[in-house]
Amino acid sequence: MPAPRREAAARLILLLPALLIAGCGILGRQRDAYVGLSRAMQLQDAEARQEALATLRGAEPMINAVWLASASVAPSPEEALAYINRGLQFLPQDPDLLVARMSLLAQMGRRDDQLAAARAALDTDAPTQLRAEALWFMVDGLLAAERVADAEPEVVRMRGLAFSQPDMASTAWARIALAWELASQPDDADRTIDASLDLGATGLSGLRRASLTSPDRQVAASRIVQRASERQPDQPDLKLYLLVDQMTAGDLDGAMASLDALPGPLPERLVSQREAIRARILMLQGHTEDGLAVLRARLEEEPGDAFALGVLLESFHVRHVPEPAEMVYWLKGARRHVYDPALAQEMENTLAAIAQAAEQSPPAAPAPPP
Repeated sequence: MPAPRREAAARLILLLPALLIAGCGILGRQRDAYVGLSRAMQLQDAEARQEALATLRGAEPMINAVWLASASVAPSPEEALAYINRGLQFLPQDPDLLVARMSLLAQMGRRDDQLAAARAALDTDAPTQLRAEALWFMVDGLLAAERVADAEPEVVRMRGLAFSQPDMASTAWARIALAWELASQPDDADRTIDASLDLGATGLSGLRRASLTSPDRQVAASRIVQRASERQPDQPDLKLYLLVDQMTAGDLDGAMASLDALPGPLPERLVSQREAIRARILMLQGHTEDGLAVLRARLEEEPGDAFALGVLLESFHVRHVPEPAEMVYWLKGARRHVYDPALAQEMENTLAAIAQAAEQSPPAAPAPPP
């Protein structure tokens, strides 16, 4: 599933592993270039890495991964965009570079340029995935300019693409619903959140992310979901959204009661989320061991459960439980089962921090003489 809105650095980092793996099957000079690029990105010294990348840019400008890698380690969005634009001089139709440019322009708040780049991509014979991404950045730019009505037709176009994935359109409709609610247009907000839910529940995650930038947006998003829940009382994703609001507001007993009252049986995709929320509520109530027991049960059943791992990592860093040895056990056991790059990186960072702390611990005192 494509992420509907990517910070530029995250976008570039996500692209690189696939490109580098693809390069492993190429023979001759290009293969050597991919090997050199992989080695350059592994260099810990920033200056040495920059020198290696500069050499590759001069020698292999027709390999898009060279420009994406250079942008991903650039010290500022402006410098990252400069690398992407230089890459597009050599590869003007490259989809990854075009999406990276739109993402960077959005990150920098250059909305007019973002919209222009999206229109330019749509005016070409671009592949479906690039067209879908371009339409996403059209919606993003129009909403940033408070042109909510103009954003709706772009989502309709998105759904008209062959082989398009509904998750992106679901998230776009949810963001439009939030914009209508903030504009005091609740009927339009209800209409568009229903359009989002018709495509699945992914839009609710996008609604949550879009609401986190201010308390007013969080309240508006909760109003939208509350009304939607009244129209669809058996929709479990809406119930989960509202009980997370309860938990966040500090109504832990109410949140636990809502959790136990969820309509069942839940779809399998929601079971891990429900249990992770249960563990978090228990910990917030001070029942740390009970919360850990829920997480242990989930990870025994599914070692790569992203929700359980997320709560476990939070517990370790905030509450300092469980013990480091147990964290190492769970995180190492999950390695082969986690496919979210951000979660995988957080796990590796935690493992590295545990190893470093163990190295820096003072040696145990010698046993007293008999």
